[in-house]
Amino acid sequence: MSKELIANDIILFDLEAETKQEIIEKLTDAMDKDGRLEDKDKYMADVLAREESSSTAIGFETATPHAKSTSVKEPSLAFARLKHPIKWDDEEVSMIFQIAVPSPGQGDRHLEILSKLFRNLVYDSFRDQMLQATTKEEIVDILKEF
Repeated sequence: MSKELIANDIILFDLEAETKQEIIEKLTDAMDKDGRLEDKDKYMADVLAREESSSTAIGFETATPHAKSTSVKEPSLAFARLKHPIKWDDEEVSMIFQIAVPSPGQGDRHLEILSKLFRNLVYDSFRDQMLQATTKEEIVDILKEF
């Protein structure tokens, strides 16, 4: 049975981290523990390689690290809200949406997810809901609506 794109176990609240690599590692660990990855280290390397090609900080205090990878079992959207914003390249970031999509076989699924995120992030109300949610269930509900 296929997993939902987003689930409680891949949401991290009040994450304390100093670097984008540390955040990516923690989100990758959560995805791995939830059974979404075949090879955690390979997926991590794929995300970091993608991050090297260009920054995934997209404004709105948000970053979207992502990768299509042979090590991904199911399309997934992990989320972290930081306790304190960090510098993600040249931008302050407090919310991270990490996307994992299997390759090959999912076409442009990661672009569909990114596009939906971008369309919602332009709305103050969406960002406010994401920043003010107090439970993982609220985050899941907000993201399922988008």
